[in-house]
Amino acid sequence: MVDAWYGLSGRIDTEVMELLTALRGRVPVVLVSNATTRLESYLAAHGLAKSFDAVVNTSRIGVAKPDPRVFEEAALRVGVEVKRCLFVDDTLANVVAARKAGMQGVHYRNVGQLREEFGVLPD
Repeated sequence: MVDAWYGLSGRIDTEVMELLTALRGRVPVVLVSNATTRLESYLAAHGLAKSFDAVVNTSRIGVAKPDPRVFEEAALRVGVEVKRCLFVDDTLANVVAARKAGMQGVHYRNVGQLREEFGVLPD
């Protein structure tokens, strides 16, 4: 069972990655994840290690979303005030927590919604 659990991996949404790449030319993009300590090796194995300006892996910092310290850490990693950050997550409770911490927040539903929110379409 443990081997099966470790064998699981997520799906990379190429449309979202294209959008993030387009945005990254304009603003820093930080990956914030309640992942295991395997996150960094997963990103490297899938060619995504350099796709973000910073990665906040909560298993490495000792607190997890929706703890406000996670959002503060994300802003700190790219040298931006929390109030100037936008947090996007598919879990509404995390978005609400980010807003309480001072960020703007978007509850992710699909890539089309993100394109509308950001006003950016990848080339």
